[in-house]
Amino acid sequence: MEENVEKGLETVLQSGEFHILKHIGDAVLVTSRQGTVVYANDACSRIMGLPAHALAGRKLAEIEADSLTLKAMANRTEVANVRKYIDSLKGAVICSVLLLPSAEDFACSVTIMNVVHQEASEADSKARRRYVESYLDAGIARGADLPAPFKKLVGASSPFRAALYLAYKAGRADFSVLVTGESGVGKELLVRAIHESSRRCDHEFVSINCAAIPGTLIESELFGYASGSFTGGRKEGKKGLFDLADKGTLFFDEVADFELNTQAKILRVLEEGEFRRVGDQKCIPVDTRILSATNRDLSRMMIEGKFREDLFYRLNTMTIHVPPLRERGRDIELIAGHFLDGLCRHYKRKAEFSRATMDIFFSHPWPGNARELRSVVNYALNMTDSELIEPSDLPHYLLVSQGRAELDRRIPAGSEPENPGRGLVYKDVMEAFEKDLLEAVLKRFPNRTRAMEALGLSRRSFYLKLAKHRIC
Repeated sequence: MEENVEKGLETVLQSGEFHILKHIGDAVLVTSRQGTVVYANDACSRIMGLPAHALAGRKLAEIEADSLTLKAMANRTEVANVRKYIDSLKGAVICSVLLLPSAEDFACSVTIMNVVHQEASEADSKARRRYVESYLDAGIARGADLPAPFKKLVGASSPFRAALYLAYKAGRADFSVLVTGESGVGKELLVRAIHESSRRCDHEFVSINCAAIPGTLIESELFGYASGSFTGGRKEGKKGLFDLADKGTLFFDEVADFELNTQAKILRVLEEGEFRRVGDQKCIPVDTRILSATNRDLSRMMIEGKFREDLFYRLNTMTIHVPPLRERGRDIELIAGHFLDGLCRHYKRKAEFSRATMDIFFSHPWPGNARELRSVVNYALNMTDSELIEPSDLPHYLLVSQGRAELDRRIPAGSEPENPGRGLVYKDVMEAFEKDLLEAVLKRFPNRTRAMEALGLSRRSFYLKLAKHRIC
């Protein structure tokens, strides 16, 4: 793990994306876990009295025997705002040492030094620390070899890898986590990975869809009920989900759908670590970790009085946002291939996507995200009669989406056509769509009489269109 993290960090520090570290006013020194200098920016070079190329690759102990950085690594303790005298400067600097990813299990150290002209405020120090840490965290996320539970989630884009890396950090902790993102992005998969990589992995993972259970039943589902509490209920009573999740993880899916009175009772359980079954006065202690997910804006709901502010802050010690599929670039191809491989094994078939099909996938906005993509791949695999999935095998609405993408390409939003009098854009886009539609219907209905009936065209119009597009 450490070697992969260090490689990822070195790659990022050398990339143009992180060129800004070279020019910021604060000195930045990055060392590996073994004490080797990985990176030093220009400000650090000036403070240490050596050019940057002479620092990189050397053991820090050889350069500065009494190094605050080495002491911090040896003690596995981060240092904040310590004044240190530098001989070469004949003056003092303020030093902070960060251990990443964490002090307990670090792969590298980051030392930030600022020449003392005036005392920095605590707010300035925190801002400086977070500024540099955010850049380096991204590099670690990109190069990290994450544990097995996270390898079930497919994707290589930077925003998605950053979300996975945050989830990996959450798995090693034991606080509440709120996962946000649009419907279908895979929030539950990420939550399960957090549980499976946590110290609670040997205990139950209990999930509840908060939107699927009526408000009249939600309390008995969460807390259970005592004997005789309900007409028609079990004579011996019933355990609730908090009971089942004791020592394990309780997942609130679509947590925004909890009613306010239910929110108050959940908050009480989180604050006091105990609950009462419906119809019972006995308090039952519980030790469970709460993970939640939502596709709604809880901050806005708090302002509108629809979600309790105190519960919100108990649920989101860490917030992880899963980006939508349309923002993940080439991940669309990786995920589509992953789904196709699984479905081919299920149906005992062989198939792959044509380049034209992938072009349509990249042009579609995927409002249903990965869930929609899996449905489309399943449909296309069952529609194709060959081992190559073509555009004609896709649901028709994707061809409409391609037509919209073509229009956006020809006339970007907010612009005017170069030659509005020619009227070619509508004609070109519609003809491209018309040809795809004819080929798709003919593939579905080889009998041309049935094909023209499905399209609602007269025989003459149908054959004229075939001739126009040179469809045999």
